[in-house]
Amino acid sequence: MAFTYTTRADGRLMKKVTINGKPKYLYSDNAKDLEKQFIEIKYNSYNSKIEDKTINLKDYCLHWLELNSINVEIRTQNDYKYLVNSHIVPNLGYKKISNLTKDDIKELMKKMENIPTTAKRTLQLVKRILNEAIDNDIIIKNVANNIKPPKLIKKEKIPLSSDVDNKLLSSKHKYSLFFILMRYTGMRKEEIVPITIHDVDLINKTISINKAVTFIHNQPVLKTTKNKKSRIVPILDIIYNQVENLYNSAIKEKRELLFVKETDKKMLTDSAIKRHLESLLYHLDNTRNIKFTCHQLRHSYCTMLYYAGIKIKEAQNLMRSFICWHGL
Repeated sequence: MAFTYTTRADGRLMKKVTINGKPKYLYSDNAKDLEKQFIEIKYNSYNSKIEDKTINLKDYCLHWLELNSINVEIRTQNDYKYLVNSHIVPNLGYKKISNLTKDDIKELMKKMENIPTTAKRTLQLVKRILNEAIDNDIIIKNVANNIKPPKLIKKEKIPLSSDVDNKLLSSKHKYSLFFILMRYTGMRKEEIVPITIHDVDLINKTISINKAVTFIHNQPVLKTTKNKKSRIVPILDIIYNQVENLYNSAIKEKRELLFVKETDKKMLTDSAIKRHLESLLYHLDNTRNIKFTCHQLRHSYCTMLYYAGIKIKEAQNLMRSFICWHGL
């Protein structure tokens, strides 16, 4: 979240901060200096509370969240809050931070062994929080160091079969093209949602991916692409006519977005995409034997590149992510 402040009539910048329940006002002619003052007063206020070393982990974590939400993406903020409030605080929050032991951290990992990915993220955050506690002279060592999260048993990534591919391509379902694009361009759903007619070049048969969305409380919010880099992906001949028809429909309906909600013609929400996928899967096979995820569609594109003999560097550029051909 960006650092916010008020600009006074005299041109000075002002930031209100509450210390021990009392408001305090900071002033500066420079935004960077004002932000520095804000961070320093927060740290100093907090450090004055913890000189006796009796603060519990819950209070320290909550204050850490407050200080580390500045200039951090909302999605990352929410991830921190979820890990702290759902796993760290319920299991360890009552303990004094100076009394934490390695066994406490091991016990937390034991409780989370059925959710290894979340356990790994939680352990990483605990280590980061405790490292900052060391920097603030609250503790002298990080008891989470050298502790490993539960092992993640990776499920084999399975691309779509040729039969499912053919059914998807020939589908007349009204939402099928959203997922066909994912399958035959490797785009993420967060990249497809904000695509406009201006991003589609039918003459050169390409799509420019120059923006994305993040879903906050289900709603799409525009952001830069992953790694903050744009890329161009080809429109394969196998889907060109479908993309052209979608493009022309958007022009005819005088809308810029390729994909919109039917109700208000705005960008698709996360729940709308999930409903559309469920509807498409039922349409493809009402016995529910056909199942695939958005990530599986992207993986199928990656697999297709591999068997087409595309060099790994070019594949990485097309998908804008690290690829290891061994694990695809």
